[in-house]
Amino acid sequence: MQRLLYILLLNLFFTSGLVAQDHVHYLADPKGTPRTHSADITKMVVDVRFDPPAGKVFGKVTHTFTPLRERVDTLFWDAPGISILKVHLRASGAKDWKETIFNTNSTGLVTRFEPPLSWGNNYELKIEYEASPRKGIYFIGWNSPTVTDPRNQTRKQIWTQGQGIDNRYWIPMYDDMNDKFITETIVQFDEKYRVLSNGALKSEKKNGDGTKTWHYAMEKPHAGYLLMLAIDQFGVKETKTSRGTPVQFWYYPEHPEKVEPTSKYTETIIEFLEDETGFPYPWGTYSQVMVQDFMYGAMENTSATIFGDFFNVDERSFNDRNYVSVNAHELTHQWFGDLITARSGRGTWLQESFATYYAKLFMGATYGADEYAWNLRGEVQSALRAGEKDDYPVAHTQGGTSRVYPKGSAVLHMLRYVLGDAAYKKVIKYYLEQHAFGNVETNDLVQACEDVLGLNMRWFFDQWVYRGGEPHYEITRNSTKEETSLLIRQIQHQNATVQTFDMPIHIGVYFTDGSKVEKSYRIYRESELIRIPHGGNKTVSYVLFDINSEILKKQTFDKKTDELMAQLSSAEHMIDRYDALMGLSKTDVKIKREALQKQYQKEKHWSIKAEIVRQLMQDAGSRDWILTTLKSEDVRVRRVVLSELDSIGSYLDLFRSALNDASYINVCAAMKKLGEYSTSERNAMLGQTEHVVGQNHNVRLLWLQYKLQQLEEEGKTDVRKPYLDELYAYTTNLYEFRTRTAAFELVRSRNEAPDICIRAMLEASINPNRRLAQPAIDVLRYFNEQEQVRKNIQRVYDESGFSEVDKKRIRETGLVK
Repeated sequence: MQRLLYILLLNLFFTSGLVAQDHVHYLADPKGTPRTHSADITKMVVDVRFDPPAGKVFGKVTHTFTPLRERVDTLFWDAPGISILKVHLRASGAKDWKETIFNTNSTGLVTRFEPPLSWGNNYELKIEYEASPRKGIYFIGWNSPTVTDPRNQTRKQIWTQGQGIDNRYWIPMYDDMNDKFITETIVQFDEKYRVLSNGALKSEKKNGDGTKTWHYAMEKPHAGYLLMLAIDQFGVKETKTSRGTPVQFWYYPEHPEKVEPTSKYTETIIEFLEDETGFPYPWGTYSQVMVQDFMYGAMENTSATIFGDFFNVDERSFNDRNYVSVNAHELTHQWFGDLITARSGRGTWLQESFATYYAKLFMGATYGADEYAWNLRGEVQSALRAGEKDDYPVAHTQGGTSRVYPKGSAVLHMLRYVLGDAAYKKVIKYYLEQHAFGNVETNDLVQACEDVLGLNMRWFFDQWVYRGGEPHYEITRNSTKEETSLLIRQIQHQNATVQTFDMPIHIGVYFTDGSKVEKSYRIYRESELIRIPHGGNKTVSYVLFDINSEILKKQTFDKKTDELMAQLSSAEHMIDRYDALMGLSKTDVKIKREALQKQYQKEKHWSIKAEIVRQLMQDAGSRDWILTTLKSEDVRVRRVVLSELDSIGSYLDLFRSALNDASYINVCAAMKKLGEYSTSERNAMLGQTEHVVGQNHNVRLLWLQYKLQQLEEEGKTDVRKPYLDELYAYTTNLYEFRTRTAAFELVRSRNEAPDICIRAMLEASINPNRRLAQPAIDVLRYFNEQEQVRKNIQRVYDESGFSEVDKKRIRETGLVK
C-alpha cells in the first residue's frame, strides 16, 4: 500500500514533465532506427536440398507480399554471396509466372518490376538460387575423419542460426526484425535422418531414391530470423503438458541416459509461463533439439528451440551445468521475442531482459526464494560492472549483453516491486494481447501501464531504461534510544545521462528486544535525512537499507561487528544475511568462528553456506567441523574447499573421497590438488579415475595430463604413444568444441605442437564458433613465438589441402603468410 501511494504521488509530480514524450533518448543511437522497407511480406515458403560435404544449398524461396507504397518498381532482398539463378513474379491467384529482371551485388538481390507494382494488391516472387554459406547454416561433421566411437565423437548434422541477421546467407529474404510473416519449410534429405523446422509437420514422404521430403508450416507470422532447421539421426521423446500442448525433445539416441536430466521441467516451464503471463502458449507445438558446436547457449526459434549439446547431461553432470535455466529463458522467448518482437535493436531488452527475468522467476519457483535472490544479486553485480565502463542505457544498441540481459531483468524485478504482483501481471497480459504476432518498442510497455492501471510510469522507464548508470547510496546512521536518523547521499557520478534516482526504498530498524520498524521512503534527492521514531526507548541491533536488496544499486553503509553478527543471525531474508556475512569477511576468525558454524546449520541456500565455508576453511580450529559438514553437502559448497583450499594435508580423506563426487567439476578439482600434492597421491588418483570420461572429456583430459607426467617422470617415454595419440585426437574435428579447446590448452601446457594438432587448430581458427576459433588462434600465436614451430605451422598450412577460400581466411588471422 505504501508503494502504491508513492506511485500515485510520483504520477502527480511527473505528469507535466514526461507524459508527452513517447521516445526519450539521451545518447545518439543511429543503429537503433527500424529499417525502412517498401513491401509487407506475409508468407515465405523455403524449398531446399543440400550437398553437405560441399556445404552447398540448392533452394527455391517464394515470397508473398503486398507493396507499402503507391508504386513499387524495385525491391531489395538480403542475399549476400548467394548465386541467383532465376526470379519470377505473379499476382497472387494468377496461374502464370513472369520472368523478372534482377541484378545482384555484394549484399543481395535487387528485383525490378515493369510495370511497377501497386499497393492494395498481393504478389508472389519466386527465387531459385544456390549458396555456399559461411553463416546462417552449418554443416557439422561431414568432412571429419571416420567416426570409430559414435557415443563420444562427432556427429553429422545440419543446423541453422538466424539471429541476428544470418538467415540471409542461405535464403534470399527480407531479413530484419520489423516484418513478420508465415513460413513454410520444405526439405529433401537422406531418409535415414530426421528433419525439424518451425511449426507443424504437414507431411513426410519417401521419394523412392533414398531421400524423403519433409514439409513444415507455421500458422501464425513470426520474424524471419526465427526460421530454423536441424537435421541429424535424432531420437524424439514426445510428451504433453497437463493442458495438452504437444512437446517434442530431439536427442542423440546413443545417450538415452541423458534424456530425462536434460529435458527436465520443460512441460512445467510452459505452464508456469502461461500462468505468469496470462497468455496461453501461442505456437501449437513446442520442440527442442540439441546440436553440436553451437556458438551460443541456445536459440529461441519459433516453436523449435536449438540448444548446444554441451547441455546434454547425465544425472552426474546435471550437478555441474544443466539446461534448466536456459530452457526457461528460451521458452520465455516464445512469448517475448517470438510472439511479440522488438521493432529494432534498441528494443532488444524487450526480448532478452524478459527471457532472463522469467527464467529467474522459474528458478525461484522451483528452487526457492533464496535462489531467486541469488540470481538477482548476480544480475546486479553484472550491471554494476558494466556501469564502471560506460553509461549506455538498457534501451541502446551499444548497451551490451550486461544491459539487455541482467540489468534489464533487474529492472523488470524493480518494476514488479513498484507495481505489485497483481498489477504487474495484469499489465503484462494486456501488453501481450495488444501486440500479439506484431512488433513492439519500449513505449508500448510504458503505455500498457497507463492503459491498464492509469499510471504514468515514464519516470521509472526514464531513469532505468532510457538513461544510464546506477545509484550509489552512502548511508550514515545515528541512533538514540528514541529514534534513528539516516543521512542518505547519492554519490554516483552524474552527467547528462546519469542523474539522481527516484525510488521507494524499504528501510528497517531492528531492536535488541526483537521488535522492529519497517517503512518505505521515497529517496530522490542527492542528500536525504530520514528520521525513524522507535516508538519507545529501544536499543538498535542493526539497520537495513533496502530490505531484501530489491533495488539495483551500490551501497556504502559501514556497520560494526556486533551489528553484522546480529544481522547475520536474525535478518529475515537470505541476501541480507549474506551481506552481513560478507561484511564479516575480514573479521578475525576467532571472533566469528562459533557464530558462523552455528549459522551454517540454519541456512538452506548453497551460496551463503559456501561463503561460510570459504571464511572458515583455512582455520585449523574448524577442520573437524568442515570434514563432518561437507560429507553430505551441496556439490557447490564442497567445491569451495576442493578448489580453493591452500594446503590439503589435513583434508586428504576429503579429497580422496571427492574422486567419486557427484560433480565432475569437483572430481577434477580433487584430481588437481592430489596430483600436485605428492607422487603417491597422484598415482593412486590415476588408478581410481582411469575409466572416468566426465562431461566434454574434462576428467579424461586431466587424467591424460597426469598420466603423461607420471610416465615422463618415470622415464617411460616409450609407452606414451597411445596416450599422446588420444590427446592429439581430441584436438581434431572428431570432437565437439569444448573437448577440443581443452585439448588445445593441454597441448600448449606441454609445449608440443605435432602436425596433427597444428592442422586441427588451423582448421578451428576459421570456425564460425568463436568459442572454438579464438582458443585455437591463441594457442597458435603462442607457438608462433617459437621459430621452429612457426616454420612447422607454415609448412602444415602449405601442405594442408585447405581450399583457397579457407587459406585466405586463415591468412587473415595473421597466423601464416
